[in-house]
Amino acid sequence: MPELEIRESYVNQTKGYNFGSSVWYEPFTDNIGDLFRALQREFGRCVSKVYIDAPVAFYPATAKPVGWVFEKKCQYTDCMETYIQETWVEVRKNETIPATS
Repeated sequence: MPELEIRESYVNQTKGYNFGSSVWYEPFTDNIGDLFRALQREFGRCVSKVYIDAPVAFYPATAKPVGWVFEKKCQYTDCMETYIQETWVEVRKNETIPATS
């Protein structure tokens, strides 16, 4: 059973709105390097990481990286205009994997 799950969120950076997201799903590989390179081929160059705030119990408060932000130029399907698409990809461990002792 795969150890990782990913979720994608799509943003029209040019006009500043979210236009969709996927559900959590299992990628084709558990190798984080292979996954990153495949996502980069599909969604463009990596411009940042996705962060979440660490729990308050940790001091000082820190942000934890949980994925990547990719960017590429795309064309609208109904006209010749282009826009910058950002794809935010979050990665997490599959929660259905039973814990081992």
